[in-house]
Amino acid sequence: MAEEEKKNSKSRVIIIVLIVVIVLLLVAGTIVAVLLMKNNSGENTSVETETQTEAQAKPDDGANPLILDYDGSAVALDPDELNKQIEGLQQKVDAGQVSLEFQNTAFSENGTDFSCHLANSDMNTEDMFFNIYKDGTFSEQIYLSGLLKPGQVIESFRSEIPFEPGEYEVIVLFTTVADDHETMTSQTPVVINLVVG
Repeated sequence: MAEEEKKNSKSRVIIIVLIVVIVLLLVAGTIVAVLLMKNNSGENTSVETETQTEAQAKPDDGANPLILDYDGSAVALDPDELNKQIEGLQQKVDAGQVSLEFQNTAFSENGTDFSCHLANSDMNTEDMFFNIYKDGTFSEQIYLSGLLKPGQVIESFRSEIPFEPGEYEVIVLFTTVADDHETMTSQTPVVINLVVG
């Protein structure tokens, strides 16, 4: 049994690494495509990159700040900001300092209420929250958790968007936060399947 768990754990790590590489390649491809389109239209293009080891949520002109609590009131940054921060916050996960614990399939009979297993592993030292997005654009959020302490598990969630019977690939964004509950310290996207019907 322990050997099977080790194999499953190794498989998860390999899958997570592959997914991260694919997401990073997609993001890089999108940036290159946008730059090429701008250059082809004769516009001057300047690229500004921002590297962050820790990202502080900064509200700007009407944007909601990052508000985190244990009661489900986490409000994530806007999709553009999330896309900018994923790469910079990925370092702790890549270095093995953050453990990701999840099942890669969630099930629903009615397309809204899903059974799942998403956890802040008891091997972690920081609180964590989850966002689930319909796809890698991070524009349609289907679920947002509150903060989970290490060892806490989510066994079900209710989707904000109803799904018809079928199978779907969605993105779960794992985000750890510092003790101040405002500073995000790591963030990584993982693909899971939703099975409805």
